Amino acid sequence: MSENTFGKYLDNYASKTIITLFGLVAAFVTIYAYWQEKSVDLRYEIIANTNVLDFNADINKLEVLYDSTSLKKTGENLRIYTVKIVNNGQENIIKEFYDENEPVGIKITSGNIIEKPEIIQSSNDYLKRNVKFTETANEGFLFSNVIIESGEFFTIKLLVLHKNNNIPQIKSYGKIAGQQKIDVVNAVDVKEEMTFLKKVYYGNFWTQLLRLISYFIVGILIIAIFALTSEKIDSTREKKRKKKNLSEFKNLKTYQYTRMDDAIFDRYLDNGGSELKRMSKLIENDKKLNDTYKELSEQVKSKEYRKFRIGGGENWSVINEMLSDGIVFKENEDLIINQAMKDTLEKFLNYLTDKGEFKRNHKISHRDIIEKYDFENTDE
Repeated sequence: MSENTFGKYLDNYASKTIITLFGLVAAFVTIYAYWQEKSVDLRYEIIANTNVLDFNADINKLEVLYDSTSLKKTGENLRIYTVKIVNNGQENIIKEFYDENEPVGIKITSGNIIEKPEIIQSSNDYLKRNVKFTETANEGFLFSNVIIESGEFFTIKLLVLHKNNNIPQIKSYGKIAGQQKIDVVNAVDVKEEMTFLKKVYYGNFWTQLLRLISYFIVGILIIAIFALTSEKIDSTREKKRKKKNLSEFKNLKTYQYTRMDDAIFDRYLDNGGSELKRMSKLIENDKKLNDTYKELSEQVKSKEYRKFRIGGGENWSVINEMLSDGIVFKENEDLIINQAMKDTLEKFLNYLTDKGEFKRNHKISHRDIIEKYDFENTDE
């Protein structure tokens, strides 16, 4: 009469610990993904920074004019910046995210943008059509409050006039809801990166479905391996404990070992003390045993017996096991109790009770409820 194997695996401490850890990890990933989805990250990436002119070589006859002014005489130079303005976050930037009091823009320190920025590339036609630039008084430009979806971008070209001894710096300004500041980074310093959600959800629908199924199967296998391993460890430890109990009982001065008692001891090693208690309950006296046996014999003949067994009527199996073990034997139509084995069974149960065998598991299992139900029905 073995218990439900999967139920045993889930009932041991190690398995519950593993399942709890998996639950915590899943909860952490869910919460992390939720917050990641809410993040925005508008960023300026400097793709190129190129000198238009180089006055390191002193060529007397070379003159470069800008707006009728000699750049060589004024000690100035021209530089072209290529800047990618990209939504690197997981949340789409919509018009409501912009603050009208602090519009988003770009400016240059130690230099002047001498021509309106020009869009040279965009990730979609909407941005190309709708991004407009407005010049400001602080050597910069604002761009219109356009919708920039996650991963979308537009690239602009800036022509900057600056002193030879001062390298201009690009700065951002303005406010986007959910973002403290707009970072300006060099593209060469930006590694090829994928956001958390892109890593998780990379691929089309069928790829995601296959990934979900494979993750589920792998997760189940990992849980099963841990459960089986922990159950094996628990089972081995329990087996050693039972063998120790048997060894100590056999050495008691009040007990005289006989080979027929091995049937009782084998049942204990295989199924534990609860089955021995069940046997002891059934063989309290000959009348009770035979009444139960006759009642169950009638139920066995009934078509409803399968439902009866599913409902927990296991006394029939216990009686058959006792017949097989020699604890009871059949004479004509009656069952006779083997008094010698009954005495051994009672002594062994008393010993186990003194050892605290039946106090080790304080939780009431489904099987315990079934046994209590059967005992009560037997008493009736």
